[in-house]
Amino acid sequence: MRHARLCALLLGSTALWALPQAASAQSIEEILVTAQKRTESIREVPQAVSVLTGDQLDRLNVKEIADIAAYVPGLAVRGGTVGNRTIVVRGMATAGTSGGGESRLLGIYVDDVAFGSATIFSGAANFDLDISAFDLERVEVLNGPQGTLYGASSMAGVLKYVTKAPKMNVFEAKTQVSFGAVDGGDTEKGFRAMVNVPIINDKVAARLQVYHQDFAGYVDNIAPGFAKKDVGGTEQYGGRAQLLLTPTDQLSLKFMGMTQDMRRTGGSGVNWNLAANAPLYGDLDHLTQSTPSAEPTTQRFRVYSLTGDYDLGWAKATAVVAQQQSTQQNTPNLYTTLQAIYPQYGITSAPVAYGQKIFKNSGEFRIASPGGTKLEWLAGIYYDNEKIAQTQTISAFAGGAAIPVDFGHVTLIDHYRELAAFANATYHITDAWDVMLGARGARSDQNYTQITTANASPPLVANARLDIGDRSYTSTYAASTKYKFSDLGIVYARFSTGYRPGGPNVQGFDGTTGQPVGSRTLGPDKAKNYEVGAKITPVKWLGIDLAVYHIDWTDIQLNVQYNGISVRANGSKAVSDGSELTVQLQPIAGLRILGTLSYTDAHLEAPVGVGTSTLANSGDPLPGTPKWSGAINADYEFPVWSGWNGTVGGGWNYVGQRNSNFLGFASAQTAPNFILPSYNQINLRAGLSTDRYSVQFFARNVGDERGFASAGNTATRGRITATSVTFIQPRTMGVTFEAQF
Repeated sequence: MRHARLCALLLGSTALWALPQAASAQSIEEILVTAQKRTESIREVPQAVSVLTGDQLDRLNVKEIADIAAYVPGLAVRGGTVGNRTIVVRGMATAGTSGGGESRLLGIYVDDVAFGSATIFSGAANFDLDISAFDLERVEVLNGPQGTLYGASSMAGVLKYVTKAPKMNVFEAKTQVSFGAVDGGDTEKGFRAMVNVPIINDKVAARLQVYHQDFAGYVDNIAPGFAKKDVGGTEQYGGRAQLLLTPTDQLSLKFMGMTQDMRRTGGSGVNWNLAANAPLYGDLDHLTQSTPSAEPTTQRFRVYSLTGDYDLGWAKATAVVAQQQSTQQNTPNLYTTLQAIYPQYGITSAPVAYGQKIFKNSGEFRIASPGGTKLEWLAGIYYDNEKIAQTQTISAFAGGAAIPVDFGHVTLIDHYRELAAFANATYHITDAWDVMLGARGARSDQNYTQITTANASPPLVANARLDIGDRSYTSTYAASTKYKFSDLGIVYARFSTGYRPGGPNVQGFDGTTGQPVGSRTLGPDKAKNYEVGAKITPVKWLGIDLAVYHIDWTDIQLNVQYNGISVRANGSKAVSDGSELTVQLQPIAGLRILGTLSYTDAHLEAPVGVGTSTLANSGDPLPGTPKWSGAINADYEFPVWSGWNGTVGGGWNYVGQRNSNFLGFASAQTAPNFILPSYNQINLRAGLSTDRYSVQFFARNVGDERGFASAGNTATRGRITATSVTFIQPRTMGVTFEAQF
């Protein structure tokens, strides 16, 4: 009955065909995507896909990953600091809004290169790739499990940064400079430049892009000895270099090197008094923290890839090989947690020196039939080889004296290998109706070493070495059917699955009993997605995308705190039911309107426990995702004088109430749930442009809303009195200049 009502809703929406055509209306732009690893119109893809083109990214003043959330239904961003944010799609998250070391649920791609580690050891979900949006062709977001074509850790979906390839026989260059002032905070500054150079006509071209962006800090640290204004600011810089060769009409080779560095001056959390439900220091007009250390963070990644395409006539062969290296160092302060575990020491500061290095080689070879045939097919193989080394050293201080210097030390080393084969086929039963089937099989091998030492009493960790090996086999599937109503649009139904790898598990030890907490291995968690949707264009100036889905999530990998010890375990099951709506309008020349609306009900269907403690109960909402969110954006372009056009635009974004963690966490006296209130945000923009020059003025968060972005974990064992809250950036006003040559 439920599915019958959904189909009736989708089919009933096609009655909009009777809408009149506006005389000066513009047709909705056709956008080509590679969601199914072949180029096709987004209107023809039988699944929920959202796209922001390069022009939209510029017009909407997108600078970071958080800026895209308002334009993608079903997507939420948790965390308040650039480079330390997590993207949540369709409510699939478990580690709380502070991240908590959760492994990746969303696949992140740069062109055809999968970014980052797939394993549980990297805490990858905390550091979703946040590259500059300058000179991108587009950003694609695929909602729901994508395990068949994209493999491990694409269980919630895929976000793909598609770069602009070098252009043959065309010289072009562009530069941007931007400035912004944050109310109560620092200033933001940015410089971006691109040059495209043809080297040999029709044969060789290069494209180089560089950028440097200073994101403003807006929280003041008042801790004695570490007092500083506007902490949390981030410096981001890097670039891309691409070389495209087309030695024959059939063969193309693209070399790419990409680099990015990020340096942050400290965390942007505000100490929050749970009892008073107010800032512990200062007030909402003066965001304040007291952190007895600097908490610096650095991130660096390098990606090198070679992509080759060869047209065989009867099929197209594609090979992608890549190497990536990433490092991360940060020094969070865990003094509140250690104060609770070791009250006898009188700890006033406990900085943790955290370091991680990832080295990854990957490769994919696939072959695809031409489009437009009765039977379209694609098949390929994928290889991944990752090495991860992670260190953690805790130093505790009381009155300025170390007690002891080496309070605890952990070294984790993991080697992950994966080999997978995948295929799908689409059969066109008629010109209007087609069906698709796909499958993927993968084998993964891991070897894990953990070395822990401790001097405290009782020990925070045991003095031990563990060596664990694991091999696992997984399979994923996809099926869809699509029916096209002439030029009106399509309706579709889709089933897809995804998984997150398991393997050796981090072994924690209870600081009181000295006994290990957690199993030696962790199983994969899996998701099944049932989705029906429609993409219709009842008139040329109106596009409507609607998707309704149900996701079953089983054997969920959890990262929880038990008596101060981080524990990973499989447990429980969850469901996510929701709907996503996108509406595009261009009713008159120059006017573009984009609206999105999401409903997400993601919750546990069984309790979660560690030992004798119940950490979450059946029915608890999954953390970090609002039930309701939505946005409306409009831009109008008009002629001003000869060769000059003016633009005005603005947007409203609503994010509903969220939970920072499972509701049961408060009773377990570990990481308390904090209710993040709903908030509204309004952005405005206006500018002037010619074919070569433009200037755009912008105002973000015009109402200076104190929107709660996340809440972190603080103390344990009954001493929970405060938490750490991050807020969206206060009102920011600025200007961007651009010149093209």
